[in-house]
Amino acid sequence: MEPTQRKMKILEAVVEAYIRTGEPVGSKSLCDALDFSVSSATVRNDMAELASIGLLEQTHTSSGRIPTELGYRIYVDKLMKSAPLTKYEQNYMNDALYLSSDAPEHLLESAAALLSKMTRCAAVAASPSGERSVIKRIRFVQTGGCTAMAVLITSTGSVKTRLFRCDYVITPELIEMFEKTINERFAELPVVGVTPAFMQSTAASLGEMSMLMSNVLLAVKEAAMEAASTNVTIKGQSNLFLMPELASADGKRVMELLGHSGEISKLLASAGAKASILIGSEINNPALANLSIIVSRYTAGSDCSGALALIGPVRMNYPKITAALEYTADAVGKLLSDLLEGG
Repeated sequence: MEPTQRKMKILEAVVEAYIRTGEPVGSKSLCDALDFSVSSATVRNDMAELASIGLLEQTHTSSGRIPTELGYRIYVDKLMKSAPLTKYEQNYMNDALYLSSDAPEHLLESAAALLSKMTRCAAVAASPSGERSVIKRIRFVQTGGCTAMAVLITSTGSVKTRLFRCDYVITPELIEMFEKTINERFAELPVVGVTPAFMQSTAASLGEMSMLMSNVLLAVKEAAMEAASTNVTIKGQSNLFLMPELASADGKRVMELLGHSGEISKLLASAGAKASILIGSEINNPALANLSIIVSRYTAGSDCSGALALIGPVRMNYPKITAALEYTADAVGKLLSDLLEGG
């Protein structure tokens, strides 16, 4: 075996041993784990060379070695072997997701909950951006004598509701009139097209009816604004507190970050079609300096895509967690496609 190839095998073994145990890896224990014969002295020398080029580090003089961020990066990019889900895990995931596939919001919430449970990481699910979606239909449901609810449905399957009140009694005939009038003006309109200027022109086109429907129009506008945004669901945040790598001060900063959906959306924005892995400082966010994030996109049609992500320690089981994330993203994309095609 060539020296370079041997060193890469040793790096791979160190990373996987450290992921498994959380303990610095010594040359003697590493010799027992390698699938080729080599002396302890040779392993020691190779580990020292790997440390000299920044792939391993020694936390204490007498301790073994642990991977550096660069060591993890080389492992993820060049050495990591695939670890597909078992048939049991696939069936479990498929069944649970299918039971939640009645609406996109339920499906994504279920996906995040399942991923956090399977991986013991914090899981994030981001809905498809509503910026390219189109209003398919707006329904109105009476909820009281003077109250009703606007239900806005988009081309990405998003359903947004807004309650409104009128200063007159709402009848079934008025509900029918609301639906006819509003859908004539809003159906097939991009949600981002519901601008103040559009609302003013719509109100003007209604003439005297605009006074009767002022709260109706306001409810539709608010529902459209929400539909245009990206919804972020986070599950399993408490898993992060069980990680010894995360000190209490760091944990507080992480929780604060996870509470800002806009910041999380930015982190997910760089994901490609396959899983994208950012390690420690690569995330470029001080709150996540001791963590890694794996992001994978799901797609449903040409104009509908979102992202799933897992946040965990730098010392995470990258092969298994990546496999779980990619499988889930693929399953979510297929179920969401079926949901949208079925109306």
